Amino acid sequence: MTAPVSTILAVDDHATNLQVLARTLQGTGHRILAARDGRTAIDIARRVRPDLLLLDVMMPGMDGFEVCRAIKADAATRDAGVIFLSALGDVSDKVAGLELGAVDYIAKPIQAEEVLARVTSHLSRQHLERQLRESRDSLNRELAGAARMQQLILPTQLPQDDFVEFAAFYQTSRHAGGDYYDVVPLGRGRYGVLVADVSGHGAPSAIVMAMIRAVLHAHPALPDDPPEVLRYINSQFRYLWDSAMFATALFAVVDARAKSMRVSSAGHPPPLLLPAGGGVASVPVPPTFPLLIMPMEDVACFEMTIEPGDAVLFYTDGVTERHDPDDGMFEMDGLAGAFSAAAPSAPSETIAHIVERVEAFARGREAEDDQTLLLLRTRG
Repeated sequence: MTAPVSTILAVDDHATNLQVLARTLQGTGHRILAARDGRTAIDIARRVRPDLLLLDVMMPGMDGFEVCRAIKADAATRDAGVIFLSALGDVSDKVAGLELGAVDYIAKPIQAEEVLARVTSHLSRQHLERQLRESRDSLNRELAGAARMQQLILPTQLPQDDFVEFAAFYQTSRHAGGDYYDVVPLGRGRYGVLVADVSGHGAPSAIVMAMIRAVLHAHPALPDDPPEVLRYINSQFRYLWDSAMFATALFAVVDARAKSMRVSSAGHPPPLLLPAGGGVASVPVPPTFPLLIMPMEDVACFEMTIEPGDAVLFYTDGVTERHDPDDGMFEMDGLAGAFSAAAPSAPSETIAHIVERVEAFARGREAEDDQTLLLLRTRG
């Protein structure tokens, strides 16, 4: 194993010991610095930021444990590895050093071969960990960039008119996600509403999510027939029918002036209806299997009346399956209760209230799935 060229700070109050360490490390290619006391070691570490400290424990004034504690408490130096050098053989002393953040412990009198082996081992491991962090950070930057691009394909402004108003909430579990929602104006006060949830997380789901958006907006005719829209989207993904990926989706056509809504579902959770008079109910949409699996022949369409003041909430299961620290789930009852309690607020206020209730339930536990809420309310 060959360690990358690094900076090593040797700290010992005896000049002879420092000379021995310098001779031992001579020829390794590393930059070797020395300090005779703890205060000097800390000052050098802050200026130079060494990769590794070979730190004597028993020193007058500030001992090695105090130096290690100061090194690990400083953001500028905490990543430096610390190997204690000591004649102390008590296990409790070794444990105390390791608990302070040291990576190893070498007993005095030192053996050159042991020092070289442990220095090489720890510097190599540190180098690999640094590469891993850099790769992780690079990946996170790419995913964050993908998430920003993904936000651009979502509706920048939801349509509003004299008969209907919309509001939405969208949050991915980690950067780019697989949820998608859209509201497509169909003319004469009608709107097509799509909510989809691609299986999995991360880049593959985000790519398919973007493709679903492209397919919807490339529909060759007016997308005002819910079963046909779902069949059309599914047909454009024949190449994925044999893969493990799938997507649930729901498409609705809302006509607030005619007081009607037609809904078709491909394995997606049904929307919730909150009539102006109160009482949340699940819309009984006949389900079929999800998209991206096989040809879709018969897709049911449920038609219902929506009166002025009614509200319809579309969502993905990342909301109802949000977990708390005790592994409990928010579930449909939680969503229905939050929806009902928010009425009769404006759609944006209703969405904000639901999100607040979900976060209060989760009590700080991060979301494990993407979350989407889309609310429409008809105007009286």
